[in-house]
Amino acid sequence: MHGYMFDNSATAEYQRLDLMSKILDPRTRASLSSLGLTKGWNCLELGGGNGSITEWLCEVVGESGSVASVDINPKLLELIPSQNLSVRKVDVRTEDLPAGPFDLVMCRATLHQVSEYAPAVLAKMAASTRPGGWIFVCEPDFNLVRTCEPAAWAKAWNGIIEWGHSQGVEWYIGRKLPAMVQALGFGYPEAKTEVPNIRGTTRDALYFQMVFEMIRDRAIESGFVDAPTLDAASKLLADPDAWTQCWMLTSVWIRKPLQ
Repeated sequence: MHGYMFDNSATAEYQRLDLMSKILDPRTRASLSSLGLTKGWNCLELGGGNGSITEWLCEVVGESGSVASVDINPKLLELIPSQNLSVRKVDVRTEDLPAGPFDLVMCRATLHQVSEYAPAVLAKMAASTRPGGWIFVCEPDFNLVRTCEPAAWAKAWNGIIEWGHSQGVEWYIGRKLPAMVQALGFGYPEAKTEVPNIRGTTRDALYFQMVFEMIRDRAIESGFVDAPTLDAASKLLADPDAWTQCWMLTSVWIRKPLQ
């Protein structure tokens, strides 16, 4: 069983999660709101991370609703003061989820880190969802970056992706997600994929600079990418006139049948 790709006890990881939340949260909130999320809902979140969506869910469902959030390292989740929140330390690969049923069961940027167990995790999510409730998942797909420009950017990511695969990370899980959710047997899900553009010096660029820094030594040591290539890719992110792309973000949602 592979460990988590990032050191989830490091300060840099907290900063990375904060940046990722600022990038992804508006999309996630819009998607969940479109499902009708409102006061009184009981929600389960897998891989709550720094708790940005957790806290928002608590606010939306209000005192008449509840939120259960699980993570392999729930330290930041435990700092959220919401009275309608319960937090548990759970390894979703091997442990049971909190007892449902829930109106919404969701996860974001979690399944690609536990790809070998993703079908089983989705099955657990389905079992925790009440009839008529919603399952929502969002995952990245990094295949596009392998053909992006400039060449150093694509070359760096080719190496990072290969190294990630050796660590058990499925960088292409986003494209597989709709079929994986359909395999739950609840019918045809809805799905959408977004491709953010990245300009140097912006929040998105800073996020990927941080990722490069956090994985640098291990990725170079692996032999899948060298230092000059990684440095050239990072330098691109510091240029305000440089534009490129990286990940595609796929969201999939389905309503569990009433019967």
